[in-house]
Amino acid sequence: MTSDPRETIAACATAAGTGGVAIVRVSGPAALVIASAVTGVDAEAWGDRRLVRVAIVDRAGRRLDDGLAVAMRGPRSFTGEDVVELHVHGGAINVGIVMGAVVSAGARLAEPGEFTRRALEAGKVTVAEAEAMLAVVSAPSSRAWVLAQDQLGGALARVVTAQRAAAATVLAELEARVDFPEEGLAPADVGALGGELERLAAAAATLERSFATGRVLGDGVVVAVVGAVNAGKSALVNALVGAERVLVADEPGTTRDYVEVRTVWDGVAVTLVDTAGERAAVADVERRGIALGRARAARADLRLHVLGPGDSIPAEAGVAAAGGGELRVASKGDLGWVTPAGMLVTSAVTGQGIQELRRELIAFVGLADDAEAGSAVLLTERQRAAAELARRGFQAGAAGRLSGAPLELVAVDVRSAATALASLEGDEVGEDVLDQLFARFCIGK
Repeated sequence: MTSDPRETIAACATAAGTGGVAIVRVSGPAALVIASAVTGVDAEAWGDRRLVRVAIVDRAGRRLDDGLAVAMRGPRSFTGEDVVELHVHGGAINVGIVMGAVVSAGARLAEPGEFTRRALEAGKVTVAEAEAMLAVVSAPSSRAWVLAQDQLGGALARVVTAQRAAAATVLAELEARVDFPEEGLAPADVGALGGELERLAAAAATLERSFATGRVLGDGVVVAVVGAVNAGKSALVNALVGAERVLVADEPGTTRDYVEVRTVWDGVAVTLVDTAGERAAVADVERRGIALGRARAARADLRLHVLGPGDSIPAEAGVAAAGGGELRVASKGDLGWVTPAGMLVTSAVTGQGIQELRRELIAFVGLADDAEAGSAVLLTERQRAAAELARRGFQAGAAGRLSGAPLELVAVDVRSAATALASLEGDEVGEDVLDQLFARFCIGK
């Protein structure tokens, strides 16, 4: 999608469904003309950023709805264009009728993220800020929201800007030595440049590693609960959630297919996947259910292996989770059986070990505390890839400088790293990347 600034676009900027107020947003060169047509009054006379009481009318002048309107003239608007918002009564039917009048007056329906795309093209927001906006509105938990707001407030930009400035200083020094080789480079300067490049490589590596936190908080944690039949998996899932969400029975094989249950612990979105109990199943449907559970467990962030009375500790972890980890716990601790030494003991009946297990599961994926709040944490794979390129470039430059490689080659590596940092901040990003980003936005944003 490449937004055409000659066209005026419109969309509902509020959530669909029944509500007291809905906002229809119009942006583009004909925004005020369209507002005049759908209100029957001269919108050019409206004061900037002042709410005006209006009636919404069709082309024949028939009243459709009552509401408020506000004009925000460019370039002092979010998109940099003339923008008009119509605040009308909510409800799908009413909003559809108002949108029909706006389109009939000359607007076209906006594509996903097109308002923010125009803001980007007008220099009102950066790519990183647009990514943060998307993270804010789609945050699945309070901690994910904190990280997104930190990025929107400039936490990542401040760190990357400082790194870019340091890289520019090093690059300027290298290029000066290339242009004026007669000046030479003292041994102390060689060490200083190598040390600065190593420091920049370490800083880029720190950013790269932060994506593990950003991904888990942004997407939530998926925990596959696995184990033998009657190990107490479903009862443990209910206890972890705090409500009966999965059927529990003494009959072996009650869970035939995996069941996903979503909850939030300590501000972190968690999806628990209760899988069918492992055994040599006879019925075809049970075998298929076990196979589906194994496949789902392989895509989880970690596996919670539940051991009940009489279960032996498996020598192998079984199917590895996507995150590569497995945590083992003993269930049915209220029965007084001899549990494996050193293993957390839980009971869905008495609540034993439930709070501790929640904390262990969060800690297992590296989210034991709120240390990430207020720090620069990468939120997207695009950002992680850019940080990786920056790290590699600085590492190559440091290695080359310390090994006595020609300064021209060192400068190439450092320039590549600096370009990656620029991309991380949102500069020099291709149209295909922008298309993928804004396709994930809602229509009215």
